[in-house]
Amino acid sequence: MLLKSGFVFLACFGLMLTTGGDDDLSGIKCIVNGDHAATKDASAKHMDGEVYFCCEDCVKMFEEDSSKFEVKANHQMVLTGQYVQKGCPFSGNAPNEKFVTEVGGAEVGFCCSGCQSKVESAADVAAKASLVFTKAAFEKGFEKDNLKDVKCLFMKKKDALKEHAVDYREGKVYFCCKNCPKRFSKDPAKYAALANHQLVKTGQYAQKACPISGNPVDEEQSVEVGGTNVTFCCGNCVKKVNDAADDAAKAELVFADKAFEKGFEKKK
Repeated sequence: MLLKSGFVFLACFGLMLTTGGDDDLSGIKCIVNGDHAATKDASAKHMDGEVYFCCEDCVKMFEEDSSKFEVKANHQMVLTGQYVQKGCPFSGNAPNEKFVTEVGGAEVGFCCSGCQSKVESAADVAAKASLVFTKAAFEKGFEKDNLKDVKCLFMKKKDALKEHAVDYREGKVYFCCKNCPKRFSKDPAKYAALANHQLVKTGQYAQKACPISGNPVDEEQSVEVGGTNVTFCCGNCVKKVNDAADDAAKAELVFADKAFEKGFEKKK
C-alpha cells in the first residue's frame, strides 16, 4: 500500500520526507505527461520499484527510452514511499536535519550548507530535481524501503522496524520491539516458515524454482500466499497449496525450510 500524502519520519536521520499517494496514487502525476494523474493500471518496473503513468501509451514511451525519464522516475519512487533517504545525495554522508530543502514535494536532507546551497540556488524545480534524483545522486542518497508494509514476524498488526533486526540466512528478519527478537532467537527453527516468508517480502530472497518440486516455474501457475505471489511448475503443485486448510498451512508448504531451499535464493 502506498503512503498517504503527508510526512514519513526517517528514523535513521531524523528527517521528514513528503510523500504522496495511497492505493489510488492521489497527488502523484504521470512521469511522461505531468499534467495527468498517475494510475495503478499503467505502470512499469524501474530499478527495484514501480513507476506509474496516466495511460499505456506513456508506459510504452518510458520503456522505449527509460533513461530519458530517469530523474522523474526516481523522484516519483520517493514520493510513493518506495525509496527512502539514506544519505546526502551529493556526498553520501549522513544528512543533517538543519539542512533540508523541498524538491518537488519531497523534503531532502543534506550533510552541510554547501550541498544544500547547490540545490537551493538551482533555477527551478526541474533543475533541483536533476541535481538530487539523477542516477549517481540517487544511488548515493536513497535506498529501497524494504520494510514498506512489512509487519513484525510475531505481532502481525505492528510494523517491522530496522532497529529490531536479527541476522538470519545471510539476511535479516525484522520485529516491532526489542522483546520479539529475543523470542525468535531462542528457537529460530520453530519460526522458520515465518522468517523465510519475510525474507521474500523484504526482497532479500527471490524465487528461483517451484518450492514443491524444485522444477522451473510456469508463470501462469501462481498462488498468493500471505501477500506474496508464488509461482509453481504445474497445476498439481498449485492444487496442493490451494487445498491447504488456511493461510498458515499454505505458508508452511511454501516457506518451510525444505521448500524454501528448493524454491528461493539470496538475491544478488
